[in-house]
Amino acid sequence: MTAGIAFLFFSGLSAVFGVVYLPMLMRQPKAFVSPYPKADVRKRAASAIADGMLLLIFGLLAATQNSILFVAIAAAYVLLRDALFIPGQSVGKFLFGLRVINLGNGRPCGRLQSAQRNFILVVPGLNVVAIALEAVAVPRDPQGQRLGDKLANTQVIEGYGAREFVTSFQRALLDGIEMERDRGKQPVEVK
Repeated sequence: MTAGIAFLFFSGLSAVFGVVYLPMLMRQPKAFVSPYPKADVRKRAASAIADGMLLLIFGLLAATQNSILFVAIAAAYVLLRDALFIPGQSVGKFLFGLRVINLGNGRPCGRLQSAQRNFILVVPGLNVVAIALEAVAVPRDPQGQRLGDKLANTQVIEGYGAREFVTSFQRALLDGIEMERDRGKQPVEVK
C-alpha cells in the first residue's frame, strides 16, 4: 500500500512539475548576459551519457549486491557531481572538456551550487520529466542554461578536460626526455 501511495505522489508531483517547468524556466530573471559562449550541446549530451553510465554501474552494483549504499552513492554523485572531484566538473564533463561556472564570479561552481543545479535530478519522477524537458530547453536557450543552471546562477562552458590533460602530460614528458638528451650532449670539462 505504501509503495502505491508513493507512486501516486511522485506521479502527481511529476505531472505538476512538467506543466510548470517551461513557465518557471522562462520566468527566471537573467541577472546579466553571460560573457561566456554557450557550450557545444553535443559535448553536453555525451557528458550526460558518460555520467549516466557511471550511475548505471552504481545501479547494477545496488541490484547485484542488494545494497542501498550504492543507491545513496549514486544520489550523492548526481547531487554533487559538478564539484565532487574537480571544481566545476563531473567525470563526464572532465572527459568532454566542459566546466560549470558560477556566473557571479566566473569561478568553477562549488558543492552548494552543484546541489542547487542538480537537486531536481535526484527526486524520483521529477528527474525523468526534467531530463526530457531540458533536452529541449538547453539547445534553445541562448546561454545553454537549464532550469537548474538558472536557479544556481551557473552556466556550462568549454573548459580544460581530459584531452588537454593528456596533451599537457605528453608535453611535460617529452620536455623531460629532451632535457635529459640535452644534458648528455653538454661538453664535459677536462681538468
